[in-house]
Amino acid sequence: MSTAHPSIPQEHQLTRDLPGEIISLVGSFLDPKHLFVTIQLSRRWNDFLVPRLWRHLYDSSGNWPQVLKQIPTVTPATTTTTTKATETWVEADGRWLRDLFVKYGHHIRSLDVSCPALIAAISSAGTCTGLQSFKMWSVRSPGGGWYTPIWVSRDSDQQQQPFAPLEAPGPLVSPVFEGHILPNPAARPAKEDELEYWNLVQHVWLLVRQNVGLQRLTLCKDISQLAVVSADFIHDTLSLLPNLEEFEFSPPELDLDRYLSMLPKLRSFSSDRGRIDCRDLLRPYSQLSSLSLRLTRMACPLLFTLLKNLPGLVSLRIGRFDDCGWSIDRVKDFLGDAPINLQGLYFGYYLWRNYRDHEVATLLIPTLTRLTTIVVLKENSETAKAVGLYCRHLRVFRQAIDETSLHPVSGHQMAPNVLCGIIESCPDLEELDAISHKFEAQRLLDCQWASSRLIVFRVQIIGVERLTAEQQDVMDTLVGSGRLRLDNSTDLQQDSLSEDERRAVSQLQRSRLQQHEVLSRMSHQWSSLKTLCFGHEYRNYLLYQLDEPPYYEVDGVEYLRYGDPIPNTLELSLESGLDRLSTLNDLELFGFEGLDHRIGKAELEWMAVSWPRLKIMRGLQESKLPSVEVDKHTKELREYFQTLRPEVVHATKKISQGLGSE
Repeated sequence: MSTAHPSIPQEHQLTRDLPGEIISLVGSFLDPKHLFVTIQLSRRWNDFLVPRLWRHLYDSSGNWPQVLKQIPTVTPATTTTTTKATETWVEADGRWLRDLFVKYGHHIRSLDVSCPALIAAISSAGTCTGLQSFKMWSVRSPGGGWYTPIWVSRDSDQQQQPFAPLEAPGPLVSPVFEGHILPNPAARPAKEDELEYWNLVQHVWLLVRQNVGLQRLTLCKDISQLAVVSADFIHDTLSLLPNLEEFEFSPPELDLDRYLSMLPKLRSFSSDRGRIDCRDLLRPYSQLSSLSLRLTRMACPLLFTLLKNLPGLVSLRIGRFDDCGWSIDRVKDFLGDAPINLQGLYFGYYLWRNYRDHEVATLLIPTLTRLTTIVVLKENSETAKAVGLYCRHLRVFRQAIDETSLHPVSGHQMAPNVLCGIIESCPDLEELDAISHKFEAQRLLDCQWASSRLIVFRVQIIGVERLTAEQQDVMDTLVGSGRLRLDNSTDLQQDSLSEDERRAVSQLQRSRLQQHEVLSRMSHQWSSLKTLCFGHEYRNYLLYQLDEPPYYEVDGVEYLRYGDPIPNTLELSLESGLDRLSTLNDLELFGFEGLDHRIGKAELEWMAVSWPRLKIMRGLQESKLPSVEVDKHTKELREYFQTLRPEVVHATKKISQGLGSE
């Protein structure tokens, strides 16, 4: 790769004499595209930077397909197929790809790919034997991630029937697969893809076997679904990888005991599928610290077997929990004196309808006294109370699913103040990200806030003594007529007022005082907050699917009535104490979706100055709901704030799936 690029000038004396350390340092700041240009400056730059260019190959990045097609002396075919998740090369390109990796494959240490043609070329070249990390993403799902392949039947009855034997679409790539690989009758790729995928599975496993020094290995579900590979072959392959530390794989049947027996350095294992029962762990294993069984129904015998026989386990992700008739006494007898060191417990969203709140709270949480992070589902009232009682070292409480609606029409509404125990009992708390939960304003004030380290606070605050619509009209009339003056100290100057007017003034005084106390206390105790949200998208976005949705008409245009704002929430005006939050100098995200707020231009001007690090605002964004009437006032406020802080993004939170984060 030392051939000079026509656009690069002849080598300069300065560049020729630069120390190799300087050249390597320059290369560390360049992406593959610019590294490719730089190595053509001279043979010296080529010698130092070619290994860096090829060290990490990610075919999903925007740079690598361009780099591969610009390699000198190689002329790829101009015709490409784009039916796969990433760009692939036609069969004629296989030769130049293979020649390319014959020459440079020995430099690759990290391989992150989803292109079958690349895998075939790299495996066939036989020179890519120094991998430390190998990730094979889905050939159907861009960027990997959880999914169900489109060619796998969703008909459970059909899958229960015996399949007719299938003939292999092509010969075996290597004799090592003789008797160990068969076509998967449940996989149904397009006819033109059968041979490519048949070869893909074999090339992936061959590449794994060529790299006995692997430390990290991720194999997408395609690899276990496109073809049936025998358990003996899988186990034999894993036995060649004594240095493997991180492994992600979803076999049809998971023999966790055998995996741990042959992988002495395995720290992290992740699987979406696989049958596993309590007999799979026959003895303790200390090496595993992170275990993710995202789609596994975790019954008590299995769960407590894992906790007992994996003393080094600090992070566990499971699909759901099932008590199987166990009792508290049985759990205690089973665990005995075994120390449970688990610090992170995550319930995935996949089986969220089967979440067993009572069983988790009574059987599991009392054993996890060292827990620092828990991600739970929506209906978790008992679990939340148990966490506050037993998990005094908690740092993160997060809900796994953020629904798009908090309005009562969305269905189940949890009782308020469930999280008070966590607020009062966890001095290390840093994140309370549970927007489906509510605090009543006065109850929140009555709590003893144990932590001063909070960084994320996403909950609803309700029960604020706001004015009724009639009282607000009375106050607007009084202020507008000049008979009543409101100043920022909430001191209301009263002249001769009627009884109704006095009641409205008194109500406003109580409301403002309460809000001042809440916001002042936040400002004082949680001055390090980076995320502060009091609401989420509150309108039921499924209303348009009802047989008779609540339509209304304006100027001949029909709209859906999604519902009113959440009542009795924080006002968030300067008069109600918004300026008390001036200590939040690190605030990056502020949200007030669905609130009956009174934010206006004065409040936006204050935010623009007082929160210099603000990046995201939720509450003024353009609504994406079907048949929704444009809120002209909200639009005006958004456009005004964009003139003040154009870099701030206005967007609602995506529906989180699994971890409750962006």
